[in-house]
Amino acid sequence: MTLAQKLSELPKGARLQNFEILSTLGGGRNSLVYQAYDHLLRVSVVIKEYLPAGIAHRLDSCSVEIVPDRNEQFKQGQERFINEARSMTSVRHPVFRDALQLFTENNTAYIVMPYHEGKTLRKMVRDGWQAKDLGDLLAIILPVISGISLLHSEGYCHCDISPNNVLIRSNGSPILLDFGAVQRQGKAPEFRHITDLATGFAAKEQYEDDGELGAWTDIYGLSALTYYIVTGAIPDQSMSRITFDSLKALANFSNTDLPACVLEVFDKGLAVEPQGRFESIGVFAGAIESATQKAVSQSSESFFHKVLSLDSNFSELSSQQRSILQHAAELRKQFRTANI
Repeated sequence: MTLAQKLSELPKGARLQNFEILSTLGGGRNSLVYQAYDHLLRVSVVIKEYLPAGIAHRLDSCSVEIVPDRNEQFKQGQERFINEARSMTSVRHPVFRDALQLFTENNTAYIVMPYHEGKTLRKMVRDGWQAKDLGDLLAIILPVISGISLLHSEGYCHCDISPNNVLIRSNGSPILLDFGAVQRQGKAPEFRHITDLATGFAAKEQYEDDGELGAWTDIYGLSALTYYIVTGAIPDQSMSRITFDSLKALANFSNTDLPACVLEVFDKGLAVEPQGRFESIGVFAGAIESATQKAVSQSSESFFHKVLSLDSNFSELSSQQRSILQHAAELRKQFRTANI
């Protein structure tokens, strides 16, 4: 969040229709995000406000004023903001947050979304948590892969899989917080701001003028996210790895109980060049499954054998374990049905 945006936050108590602003949760170059209270339904919600830095600013307590001669740029950005809400409603999955309402007010636009209690992966790792075993990793990565695969089937890339953008809810399930960077697969758009890219989690092609966005782009983000939650370290920025790649392979870390064969899949997903990664999310998921199966065959823990079983009805398992089984079965059905 820029200083200008910090100064432009809606104040606590400000009203937008039937919503009352409670606090500011964060923001980026183009928007601010608030926790609010819906007085009509009597529930907490999240409201995302379109407020592009350098293009518009707060005129008074609520109204937004567009900078002179930037009206067309503001309108183009607002249309992309509105399309974000439309994307959220067209691609529904438990790992994505729904857009409950879209409205315009104060000369700008707002998206209303459900509010979820939890912590971002960035905060969890900074507080000392790391994925130490296969259960920790699968509980986060499998549902995210499942959601991203649905997004890819619609011709989109998420383009912002980063620890700040993944919330772990109170029940242990992950949710991707933001759809603001979603792009059509193909050539990287001219309007993107590379300063918005999450350092260490954005693929090389996201920085390039002629970069081609595809499944491999999100596979890099998923692998970088895995690197972070396993090691506690942010991977080196992709562009800095082009001439000399000093990034330590995940499989070479000794402070984890995760099988090396599983970590090697994510090491491949972190290849600097897109052609060095997996060509589709299905192939990526298949590689994870094969590596997991190899690891499980060498494990005495019965739960991990159940992960690869077609039967996911195990009442004695914990909620986290049942969630892993559910998403493993869902992925298997998705990709095997498609003959991947």
